[in-house]
Formats: sequence, structure tokens, C-alpha cells
Amino acid sequence: MADASRAHDREIAGRGRLVIHDRVVEAIARTAATEVGGVTRWGSGLDSVVGRRYPKADASTAGNRTRIGLEVAVVWPSALPQVLQQVRERVRTRVGELTGLEVDAVDVLAARIVQDAETEPRRVS
Repeated sequence: MADASRAHDREIAGRGRLVIHDRVVEAIARTAATEVGGVTRWGSGLDSVVGRRYPKADASTAGNRTRIGLEVAVVWPSALPQVLQQVRERVRTRVGELTGLEVDAVDVLAARIVQDAETEPRRVS
């Protein structure tokens, strides 16, 4: 029985290889970051043209290992250390689950602080 299982594994391994592009890892990381409370998507169409849209992700993948850098916008008031730690953990978990890659590092930068919709000053006409 064990010989049949090993033969099957060799057959599957010989069929080809699986490559996950860095852009896929980056998209998963951006989505996972916004799943954390206190992190928000920020930026308009013009901001995306000039590179100021958040979250931003940069991944570097080699073999079955990856490193991810993230820049996020955090809602005011939020406890930055806790939010960034939660982002790091969420991104590591989701990328690992969805891609099967080993995540060596997730570096997170709070690049922008934005006011929550309830705390933004309202214009009175």
C-alpha cells in the first residue's frame, strides 16, 4: 500500500510545477490587511495613479517561500502596535492558507492615519 502511495506521489510530481506570481501574493496580502479592524482602504482614483492608495503590498517569492512588505492606512483612533501586529498575523495566516507558501516575514508600515467617518468634521450649509 505504501509503495502505491509513493508511486502516485511521484506521478503527480512529474506532471509539472505550480508557480504563484508575486502579484497574487500581494493581492491576497492587501485583502487580508483590510480584514483587520482599524485598517481601511484609502485613496481615490488619482491617488492610485500617483501611488498613494492604501493598502500597498510588495512581495518577493522564491521557490515556496515569500517575504511581504505592507503599507496600510489606519483609522484614528487606533492602537497602532496592536493593529499592526494583527495585520502581520492575519497576512501571514491567509497567504499561507491560500497559497501554501511559507511566509518568512511580513513587514507592516502605518503609512497614513485617517479619521473615522464619525469623527470627520461635517460641513454645515
